[in-house]
Amino acid sequence: MSELSRRDFLKGSLAGAASLAMAGVGLGALNAKATAAGIYTPGTYSASAVGMGNVTVTATFDENSIVDVVLDLAEETPAIGQVAKDELLAQVMTAQSAEIDGVSGASLTSEAVRVALKNCIAQAKGETVSSGSVKPQVESEGAYVLTDITADDINASAVILEPITDFAEERDVDIVVCGAGASGVIAAVKAAEMGARVAVLQKEPIAVSQGNCSSAIIKGGSTEGGLKKWLTFATAVNCWRPNRKLLEAYIDRSEEALKFVCEKGGITEETEWKNDKTGVTKYQDTSTVMTGVMHDGTQSFDFGEDKVEVFAPWFGPKPNNYGTLVAGILADAQEQFDNLEVHFKTPVVQLVKDAEGGIVGCVGQAQDGSFIKFNAKSVILATGAYENNATMVRRFCPDIEHFDKKVYHRTGDGNILAIEAGSAMEPVAHSRVMHDFDAGLMWDEHAFLDLNMNGERFVSEEVDMAYISNVLRWQPGFVGENMDREHQETGSLGWYCQIYDNDYMQYAAAGVPEVVMQRYLKEEDPSLHVGVFPELIDTFRADTIEELAEKMGLPVEATVASFNRYNEMCEKGEDLDFGKKPEFLHKFVTAPFWGIRRHIRCSSITAGVLSDEYGRVVKENGDVIPGLYAVGNLGGQFYGAPDYPFFHPGLSLGHAVTFGFIAGEHAAKNL
Repeated sequence: MSELSRRDFLKGSLAGAASLAMAGVGLGALNAKATAAGIYTPGTYSASAVGMGNVTVTATFDENSIVDVVLDLAEETPAIGQVAKDELLAQVMTAQSAEIDGVSGASLTSEAVRVALKNCIAQAKGETVSSGSVKPQVESEGAYVLTDITADDINASAVILEPITDFAEERDVDIVVCGAGASGVIAAVKAAEMGARVAVLQKEPIAVSQGNCSSAIIKGGSTEGGLKKWLTFATAVNCWRPNRKLLEAYIDRSEEALKFVCEKGGITEETEWKNDKTGVTKYQDTSTVMTGVMHDGTQSFDFGEDKVEVFAPWFGPKPNNYGTLVAGILADAQEQFDNLEVHFKTPVVQLVKDAEGGIVGCVGQAQDGSFIKFNAKSVILATGAYENNATMVRRFCPDIEHFDKKVYHRTGDGNILAIEAGSAMEPVAHSRVMHDFDAGLMWDEHAFLDLNMNGERFVSEEVDMAYISNVLRWQPGFVGENMDREHQETGSLGWYCQIYDNDYMQYAAAGVPEVVMQRYLKEEDPSLHVGVFPELIDTFRADTIEELAEKMGLPVEATVASFNRYNEMCEKGEDLDFGKKPEFLHKFVTAPFWGIRRHIRCSSITAGVLSDEYGRVVKENGDVIPGLYAVGNLGGQFYGAPDYPFFHPGLSLGHAVTFGFIAGEHAAKNL
């Protein structure tokens, strides 16, 4: 059965835990011995579950206790999951059960250990062991199984093609929201507030989102001409590909949607922009007024005297983020609304259709492998994108294949379900968010020196970080920390180093003082790591450039040669290698020398299936598929350029919450 524990949800989500894995598959009993009495059949049993990679638990039992446990965490992240091994073992032996607290920061690994150990315990008790998902393993022979979807895509997802007819439970609701992220939570809460009976199916055990900044256009502070120019600018930086109606919907509804988020999140001017219960505050504000000449790193646009007011609050600070915010919103809504139910660890695996192809419900799969049928008038897909589905990435967004992915379990479930229902993927290059705001501050400093992992200068530093992944495709890969499971052995693209000296306050545009920079220093005082993800920081300083190169994993000789060459050109005031503007050429002479090792990864693919201005899923000919919505990164076509454009702060989350709000409202109004 699915989990509906409000208490467990509050305990997990308000702690800001990361997304976790689904159930594992038992590997069978070894050396089992019969016994006449006791809780367990003595012996050694093994089971596996998915964390960052495969996690295997081997537990030895006597008649009444667990006497030994071995954890195989070889596929987990070395700096996170693997270092939690001893603590997890200690917790298991103390608890003598799978009910362990887990290790903070290693939530994926902790949950996989829990799931696999439960399986071992079931084996030792002689109970039926769940075999996990029963979806058929379709053999891929290069043929398309669904429109633009292959068998390998489906096998990597939670979707089950074979019609499901055996249900452990059947529930009647008005709306099912599949996914509890930035868009899904807002859709569900808005619909519940309007009186709809709402069920939320969430693949993970908690609400999950990422990022910190959202945004809205404040129409009252904007001119009519400015709003039209914003439409043109937004379309231009997206290669003239967006669906204009979707951009117009963002202009019309984003202010209302973000206000809804702030109010439900308890972060308003009346609360002094903080929520003491969740720990989330508006800790930073990049609100702006677009007027005059605006830039985004690739293009410029002149608003003239017209203006567009943008409200762009940052919610956190880290390690709190948007996930913490929406988790708190969902928890409060569960307390407030009797017409809202939440099923954690219950991915949507199939849609239910009527005779005309309209959507009249869906099927969720509980952790024990059983199925729950939800009869509904509308289904809102908010399952995220497909960046963790390797074959979909290779086909729809191939230039990020060899880059690490910052998120997990985004396996294209909603894309596949929508396409199976009659829709199609956006038929253009898919936009992706590629950046690293966590390794260190001052990411777009043109006056720094950029070196690849061979210690060689490879680009004019005037290229903004949002677009540098395009250049890094041609640079050497690197084996470092926090890599995804696909690249831990081979290495990944996306690594480079920014070098500067201790006089940076005189020439860095950001001008961040040293007391703030120290929060990101990897090898120095951990007590300074405030407002950061400690496992992701990667900033160093050293008295010599040679020592700095060694700390950053760069070849010393090549790094020194590149450093000296750059200083020589700075003395001459001319960049003979890449043509950087003279005003950005500053010789580095003052120790200590600083370096940030950037790890550019995919945070999301901001492209999905065809949808309209209400979030309704449509076919290629524009016909609406009755009862089906797709929001967040699953809905499109809002963008269109290969790179997610940074011309407007917080647009990705702003787009997600706006269309979650619109879809929730529209579905509730049309019951």
